[in-house]
Amino acid sequence: MSSLLSVPDEGSVSEDRSTPTSPDERDSGLFLLRKDSERRAILFKILKEEQNKVSSNLQECLIQSSENVQLSVTHIKQIISILRDFIRSPEHRVMASTISKLKVDLDFDSTSINQIQLVLFGFQDAVNKVLRNHLIRPHWMFAMDNIIRRAVQAAVTILIPELRTHLGPASESEGVDKEAEDEDYHPVQHNGSEDPVITSGVSTLSSGASHETQGHHLNLQLGKLKQETNRLLEALVQKEREYQFLLKQCLEQRGHDLHLLQIKSSMDFPRSASYVSIGIKRDQELVDWLRQQGVADEVVDQFVEEDYTLYDVLHEVTKEDLKNLKLRGGPLCRIWNAISKHRKPKKILDGDN
Repeated sequence: MSSLLSVPDEGSVSEDRSTPTSPDERDSGLFLLRKDSERRAILFKILKEEQNKVSSNLQECLIQSSENVQLSVTHIKQIISILRDFIRSPEHRVMASTISKLKVDLDFDSTSINQIQLVLFGFQDAVNKVLRNHLIRPHWMFAMDNIIRRAVQAAVTILIPELRTHLGPASESEGVDKEAEDEDYHPVQHNGSEDPVITSGVSTLSSGASHETQGHHLNLQLGKLKQETNRLLEALVQKEREYQFLLKQCLEQRGHDLHLLQIKSSMDFPRSASYVSIGIKRDQELVDWLRQQGVADEVVDQFVEEDYTLYDVLHEVTKEDLKNLKLRGGPLCRIWNAISKHRKPKKILDGDN
């Protein structure tokens, strides 16, 4: 069902054209500014009241263009709000600030930023679908379309500064465009002569043709940019798949290597093999002697790690050396008693001599 807007009818438009409020308005362009302000106010109101419909249209556009949609409905409504505020009051600094905050919220994710670009490109069509449900006269629709287009171009050049050279003129010359798009609203005085009316009609046709050419040219540019964006997105997706495939292969290989290491480490190798692998020479006579004293393998390992030989233990090691090995009391006593018994006969023999 169509909605009714407070768009001036033909009588009021005719009245505005023929009877501007003062000569100052006619000469200074205030009349044009007032008309532009009215259109912006109406667009702002529509975008606020019909935000859900516009958001739904943009969601459909995004789903058709992307396999994996990163932007939430909240993000899409933020973008609509940014463009809506710019339409009401075209301030580039404010728009740049809000777009920067949105990028921060998205952690500067490249996929999300590319999808913001897709939403911006689809905004004009999404809004036009909503505007068709309202009773808006053709010349107002044309002017509103230009306002929407300038807002989109401003957002795109802020989001992607590299595109400024392609889209810059339409977004940086707000005042000039405003006058050009509203030439068909120049007020005309009825002074009994038909010439001014004819001149106004020619001006309207000329302005309409100029805008139609410019709009067609910009739509072509926009179409090319959309195609290039889609191509780059497809290339990015392909590279991402290749990267994931290689990463998966690498992880599988590492998992296989880890499994082999676990199997190898679980095998019961002789302890002597571990000593050989780290370059420690094992005195088997010492090992056998220590085991004769009834000590555990851990104690044997401590002597082997210190690179003792049986000769060292029986003739050179002191009780303090044994304590430095931090042996438990039992093994220490047994080993020291064995050492003492081995050394006692030698001392007695020396005494007899």
